[in-house]
Amino acid sequence: MNASTSEGDALTTARIACDSAKDHGRDRIEIYDQKDLSVVQRYDDMYLVAEIQNTLGADDFCLLAHAIVPLAKGATDEYYEILLRMSDNKGNRVSSPAFFSAAERYQLMPKIDRWVVSNTLARLAEKVDYLKSSGAIFAINLSGQSLGDDDILNFIEEEIDRSGVPSTSICFEVTESVAVSSHNKAQTFIDALRKRGCKFSLDDFGAGLSSFAYLKKFKVDTLKIDGGFIRDISENQISESMVVAITQVAKVMNLSTVAEYVETENTKNLLSKIGVDFAQGHAVGKPGPLEDLLAQIGSNSQSSLC
Repeated sequence: MNASTSEGDALTTARIACDSAKDHGRDRIEIYDQKDLSVVQRYDDMYLVAEIQNTLGADDFCLLAHAIVPLAKGATDEYYEILLRMSDNKGNRVSSPAFFSAAERYQLMPKIDRWVVSNTLARLAEKVDYLKSSGAIFAINLSGQSLGDDDILNFIEEEIDRSGVPSTSICFEVTESVAVSSHNKAQTFIDALRKRGCKFSLDDFGAGLSSFAYLKKFKVDTLKIDGGFIRDISENQISESMVVAITQVAKVMNLSTVAEYVETENTKNLLSKIGVDFAQGHAVGKPGPLEDLLAQIGSNSQSSLC
């Protein structure tokens, strides 16, 4: 800072230094340094938090649907993951890692997750008859912060009841690390919604050292294989072996498997040969606006989005 630093900027840098001191153990002095990457990240996060709060207030997030495509020949399952995107006040798309980093740091994920649940169900409510007849599934991501929210279960149940969307059309995705770190709450939450007919997917599966051990505890429907194994599966024998092992265990437990980050035809073909059930990635389809998908759903033009 210097003599030309505004009062607002001075207060912002002071807050960043205070927050950094808390992160590093409290009861310490922290000096604001523009060259410190963690400081730069925190500054970016503070800027994004204001954007996120404005977007929440304006109800202006964008929902995308990303197809999860069956690999078995002749399979016609309709399965989509709901993605959230945000633009800044200049209309520029905010990168997802930056957006979620800021939201998690400042405890905004529960509000964001609730927005996604409410707005996804409101849009799907327009296609209830089709959902019932087709068996289409839409997966909604939930953060660790939301799983720690004591009221999230009641909120989701009320939103499902209000929308009229069949519970069997909804899948909730939680990462393996989140489920493991709060396994008691996670399992209570999972059990309650599965009794209603909702499905659950364990995301980034295989990233933890005790992945297979925890499968005995979590009653889920789908394993979404960690993308780190998929990206280099064609060149890395260890990655291929891990995917084979996960797929075999899943079949024994009657669970479906999804491979994300499928970017090439070679990867897609190898996964099909291994026996993975579904693929997601640019090799099989790019995300598109949920509203566009719902406008086309059930028609012959639906395939243009997938």
